[in-house]
Formats: sequence, structure tokens, C-alpha cells
Amino acid sequence: MSERTGLDAFFAPGSVAVVGATANELKGGYNIIKNMLESFAEPVYPVNPGRDEILGVKCYPSVRDLEGKVEAAIVFVPAANVPGVLEDCAAAGVKAAVLESGGFAEVGEEGKRIDAACREIAARTGLRLWGPNCTGLVNTDPFIFTPFMRAPDAHERLKPGTLGIIAQSGMLAAGFMLQYVISGYFTVSKACAIGNKIDVNEVEVLEYMASDPKTKAVVAYLESIVDGPAFLEVTRNMAGRKPLVVLKGGRYEESAKAALSHTASLAGSDDVVNGALHQAGVIRVHDFQEMMNLGKAFSLHPEPFRLSSPTGDGVAVVTVTGGGGVVLTDLLRSSGLQVPALERKTLDILQKDVFPAWMAPSNPVDIWPAIEQRGFNAFGDSIKTVLSDDRVDGIILLPFASRMLEYFPFEDIGEAVHESGKAVVSWMFGDSRYFDTLEEHMRDLGIPVYQDLHSCVLALKSYLGFAHQARNKS
Repeated sequence: MSERTGLDAFFAPGSVAVVGATANELKGGYNIIKNMLESFAEPVYPVNPGRDEILGVKCYPSVRDLEGKVEAAIVFVPAANVPGVLEDCAAAGVKAAVLESGGFAEVGEEGKRIDAACREIAARTGLRLWGPNCTGLVNTDPFIFTPFMRAPDAHERLKPGTLGIIAQSGMLAAGFMLQYVISGYFTVSKACAIGNKIDVNEVEVLEYMASDPKTKAVVAYLESIVDGPAFLEVTRNMAGRKPLVVLKGGRYEESAKAALSHTASLAGSDDVVNGALHQAGVIRVHDFQEMMNLGKAFSLHPEPFRLSSPTGDGVAVVTVTGGGGVVLTDLLRSSGLQVPALERKTLDILQKDVFPAWMAPSNPVDIWPAIEQRGFNAFGDSIKTVLSDDRVDGIILLPFASRMLEYFPFEDIGEAVHESGKAVVSWMFGDSRYFDTLEEHMRDLGIPVYQDLHSCVLALKSYLGFAHQARNKS
């Protein structure tokens, strides 16, 4: 057996062959070669026995014709042809192959036979395999984009960030990139669709991201975990160092069968999985929106925040709406977080410097009367004062989006948040025409903004939980 290559050959290859490249714009092979030629900085070689050139680039009939020239291959041909392509790759000295074809173990006995043939080639030759039945991977630095979806100017639109994404379902990973990343919802370091995992699996990818200095936090959608003890070892090592959010599919018999049908994955007992993930410090979520919302939070601030209370779960609410504060208090308490009474010195400062004489401050801190009396400076002064309270570990803000945002003290708020080192999350409501303005300003301050209170609570609880892990490890 040949020596196994690490994952650098996938994430940062010195050259790539696209097997199944085509000039037919209706096929995935066209999208792959077009994306690669447009965005990949190293040599790209189209491979298709029926073409002399594709998109103006010389095309080769076989990977064997590129012996010694190619480090990695993207393979998008019918499943039955994949073993032969892999033999060619091994003979040409290719180290890593991304298999984006479907039709393997997820479709029946013939697919399982092809799957087994691929595994044998990998074991015999040392050729590393990613997939199959996936969209491959994205690395933003150095840039590589392997999915078979067309993404014009991907290298310019996908700005390097700190979030790693792992998804067992290929279309989901690609969808996440297009829907969230290109829209600016967050930025990523690496996004990985691992498919059927006949070689590279979630443990190895997670371990790679755990040691990757450019990846500061990870979100993962998994339908199965092939090596539970190894996975938990990696997650325990990450706890308190890099946040890990996991959405585990296949919790029930019906969904486990669905997972088997499209990625050949079997899920274990959900009770066992849930307990193990919790003990390992993993933040578990239950739908894609929660997963992406925490991706947003940890891409903005992956480092642990400072906790000042002994329990590390004290939350203050600074709001322009009394009703919003009441509902949010209920949500915080039902999530297990505390909404403590503020320290006497905090209340005294708020009463003296911020609130009107007729109104006594409390938590939630309802500052609309103070804004009417003193203007928007009351918002910034309240946040600064509340952040200095040792019973408060984090704050949820409830501002109002309107044309008056031009007078909002974003700079003062950012300075107070930065100096405190504490977690802050914001809700937004009001005039939707100003939502983007509010979110952009808050993002610049490292504060995630959500349009529902449940997401605000989830984000803050996850921030505080991760900070608690870090404090326990120190």
C-alpha cells in the first residue's frame, strides 16, 4: 500500500485535471472547467477523449497523458467509468481525486460494486478520494472552487473568512455557499461537501479545520459519523478553542432511511449521539437556519468572550420596546439563561445620567423614555453602563430601524463593546427599508443581527457557552 496523502492536495493543489470537462454549457462538466479556468491560479487541464480543446485550452484524452503534471483531479463522469479514471490518475501520479459523480452505494448493488472497486484502488495506490456523490470543496485562500454549479467570478465574490462548513449533502453545501456566502451573510475559509465518504470523512476534515489557522469556527451538517470515538476526540480538543456547531440528520427511523437513500449513511441512536456531543462541547442545532445563524455569529466573532459573573449566564436586555423586553425575558429564561437584577451602582448611574427622574431603571433596560428626553446618546450610554456590570455576561439589543439611524451612536456602542470584551447580539425591527443599514453598521462592530428573537437567544447562549468552555479550560 502506498503512503496516504494529507488533505493539502485537495485544498491547495499545485495543478488540477478536470475529467469530464465539456464545452456543453448545459452540463456540470462545463461549469467545473469554466469555474476552474476563471478562478484557480494554478494550471488546469481539461480531460475528455472526444475533444481537442475546451474553452480555448488544450484538452487531453486521458489523465495518463498528464503523467507528472497533475496533483489533483476533479472527476465528473458516469459512475461506471470512475474506477478506470482512478487507475489512470494513480498511474499519472495524481495524489487526490474529488469524485462528484453519483450512482454509487446510495443506489443499489451495482453502485456498491463500483464503490468497492474505488476503495480497492485507493487502498492499493494511496490515491486519496473525496466523495463520491458530492459537490467537492471550496477554499478561499488559496482559492479553489470545485462544485458543478456555475459561480461567475467566484474568486472575487467569495471573500476569505474564518468559518469552516462541512456538509454531508453536496447540494446543501453548494446551496449554503450561494445563498449565504455570496449574499454576504458570512464569509468562509473552507466549505466541504463530503458525500458518501468512501475515503476522506468528517473526522479527517474536521481535524484538518481544527488545526487550520485560517479556520476559527466550524458548522457541520452530518447524517452519520463513521468513527464516533475519533470524532469525539477531535471535538473535545476543539472545545473552548474553536466553536463547533453540528446539525445531525437522521434522528429518527424515517429520516435515517432518507439519509441512506441519498448518501448511503446510517445514523446511530440519537440519544447516544446527543449525549456524546454535549459532553464533547459541541453546540447542537436542529435545523439549517439555526446552523447558519450560528455560522453568522461565529464568523463575526469566533473567539471566546469575557465572562464576569460566576455562572457566566447573566444577560441584560437594552430595548426601545417594553413589550419586546418582556417577551425576550421569557425566551431567555426558558433557554436556561438568567436575566439578573442589575448591580446597585449600575442602577444609580442609569438613574443619574440616563433615565428621566420619574422612571426607575431595571433589567430589561427600557430606554425609549430616555431617548425621547436625551436623544440617541441615551442608547450608547446605557449600553456602556450595563456592560460594566459584573452580573452581566452579555447583552441583547432591541433597537428600531428607521431613517433616524443616521443619528444612532454606532461608534460609541462599538467602543463600549470592544472595551468590555463581552458578547452582544442585536434584534432588528421597524422600517425594513433600513434593515440593511442597521445590519451593516452592526456587522462592522462584530455584532450579529437577526430578525427574530429566538435566533438572538440562540446566538447569545452559544457565545456564552463557548466562553464558559474556554474559561474552564484555562
